Amino acid sequence: MAFIRKIKKKSGTYLALVESKWENGRSRQHVIKYLGKEIDGKPVKRILSSNIRVKKVTRHLDVEIIDHIAEELGLKELVPKEILILVYAQILERPSINKMEEWLKETDILEILGINEINTLQLYRAIEDFSNKDFEIIEERIYELLRKYDLKKSYVIDITDTYFEGKKVEGYARRGKEGKVKKLVQIGLAVTFDNGFPIFHKTFDGNISSKRIFSEMITRLLYMGFETIILDRGFYTSKNIEEIENIGKRMICGVVKDKSLRPIVLGIKRDEIYRKENMVKLKNTTVYIKGIRYKKGRLIIVYNPQIEVIRRERYYEHSDNEEIASMLGYSLIYHNTEYEDKEVVKKYFEKDIVEKAFKEMKGILNLRPVRLWLRTHIESHIKICYLGYVILSYMQYKIRSEGISVVEALEELRKGYRVELKDEETGFNWGITVELSLAQEKIRNLVYKNI
Repeated sequence: MAFIRKIKKKSGTYLALVESKWENGRSRQHVIKYLGKEIDGKPVKRILSSNIRVKKVTRHLDVEIIDHIAEELGLKELVPKEILILVYAQILERPSINKMEEWLKETDILEILGINEINTLQLYRAIEDFSNKDFEIIEERIYELLRKYDLKKSYVIDITDTYFEGKKVEGYARRGKEGKVKKLVQIGLAVTFDNGFPIFHKTFDGNISSKRIFSEMITRLLYMGFETIILDRGFYTSKNIEEIENIGKRMICGVVKDKSLRPIVLGIKRDEIYRKENMVKLKNTTVYIKGIRYKKGRLIIVYNPQIEVIRRERYYEHSDNEEIASMLGYSLIYHNTEYEDKEVVKKYFEKDIVEKAFKEMKGILNLRPVRLWLRTHIESHIKICYLGYVILSYMQYKIRSEGISVVEALEELRKGYRVELKDEETGFNWGITVELSLAQEKIRNLVYKNI
């Protein structure tokens, strides 16, 4: 009867397949085949390099990392595996659903998620089912985990447009922010001010006014404990300001330069605002400010001489109204906070965290355009992009000390392949992960580090 025997030598412990035979009245062991070496208590098979063949090469490291992030965030419990496939795909490559089966063969997504196989019909069914899921519960569970990493109680809300191509979907065609006249939906997004962690999103028809969007989003945020709301000027109306002040919240909001406010701006002399003591340095420019009492707070007049020059030159190409020209280069901010005017200006102009969120949803996550046939599919696609942004924002937070963007990190991780090998002689299959580069190892260690 054959069995495996450990043969200990100075160079290590070797494994051999042996059998016992009686010779001269004694049992002796005869080696049938040497199997390999034992390392750290585990057998390592002995295989001739000439017999090794590469069966498959798949993307592994970037899949492993985003899967780990998803697990930390509890997404693997909150979201069906079929939807996670689509979330991971949106982050890594953004293939169309019809090409998903072939693309998945190039990655370890199915293996990591414990799925044997998936087809296009199953993915479409998952999208349809996901549209009926109470997504607010998922958002709340995610934010409960993220909020401990962002203790400041300031948040930003904004709206973006996204077009869709579904011919069978009812929708309102209108001119969006990019100037195209097509069917579109509007997405309101609330994120934390410091780290851009998503709080929630809401989808609206293309014909819904920003005033109504504002009211619906504020209603949901009322009881979430935030102290300061930072709003783009698209949300500004006197009624909106009164609504926030009536509920006792602080706000920083861009203000539209309407006719009622023009006299205030025109009444400020240039040499009164364009002074060193009024200077505020921002990331990419320098502005000059003057604050006055207004309503229950303060109105800050912000002057940017660089912008004025550019806009005046463009304006004079087609018009010569000096009253309008004199308003160029000025913008307005209202606030009722305890912050100094200069700090308010910095907070407002550095609110691009939400714009970066939309940029990532539209760029790396391919939010636009949505080429899906059913409204339920469109809404599910937006939710999938939202979940992708959840992963990206948390990953960015974890690797922040490395000084690179999450996009750059994923590009580096993309090169981390897993190779499946086969011994042609015995038919034995096994897989190995290509040795990590120094950069990949740093990113991986930061992602896996407990915070």
